[in-house]
Amino acid sequence: MTRKTHFTEENIPYEKLETLGISRSNVLDLPREVLDPLMDGRVTPLIMTRYHAENGKIIEMPMKLQLVNGEEGEVNLMTYQVRKDIERATVRLNNHDTARLEKGQALQKEITENGRKRQKYVQLDPETRSLMLRDKATLQIAERLREVEKVKDIELGTNQKQAVIEGKPVELAVGDQKVTVGIDLREPQGFKVVNGDMNEWERQAKIRYDEGREDFMGYVMTDENRWEYRKVVERLSPMEERKTTLKEDRRSPGLRL
Repeated sequence: MTRKTHFTEENIPYEKLETLGISRSNVLDLPREVLDPLMDGRVTPLIMTRYHAENGKIIEMPMKLQLVNGEEGEVNLMTYQVRKDIERATVRLNNHDTARLEKGQALQKEITENGRKRQKYVQLDPETRSLMLRDKATLQIAERLREVEKVKDIELGTNQKQAVIEGKPVELAVGDQKVTVGIDLREPQGFKVVNGDMNEWERQAKIRYDEGREDFMGYVMTDENRWEYRKVVERLSPMEERKTTLKEDRRSPGLRL
């Protein structure tokens, strides 16, 4: 049986992946642990990429990947590279914003791209410390909430809906059971429904590949078509020095290729 995915092979941005050292011929040879979430529109585990800089040097950089739909229907490749601190150049964050991001919540922010202001949701990937950005219009949160009400046969209050729209997960009572709903930009629709209370929501949020592991395990290409699971970050500080050489990195917290 063919596995159903959010994206198809025709959607794969091969040219953009090639800039990261992943050729068209070996995209489908990625480990299933990487390829499946990529094609589902979820965030992948860490992989070691090879970026060809303008000076001709090849810079190895560990990052996560994600395919997302843009506001105009295009497919964008988002890259989340490992950082020492949260990037604040593009997204203006105050202390309250940072505290919410650290708790796993999403924020609504107006961000200027190519001279055009856009409303976006922003969330932190805790392992890489990169910010994930999605166009607010593509998430259709109001429609997601209507689907929850229809499927769960419940009615969300105005305050509950507003909390979700603001990026906060909300716990609901469905009979004698608990359901928690909220924005999660690591998911293909940017929205998640968890059968359980807020503790279960937080528990599932932490079950993410190598999150919280000091050795930063991930996938490294050892030859043209073979990937191995191994340590991809020895120390954070040398990697931080390498990333600052990327012109795109200084411009965007989550590089969209």
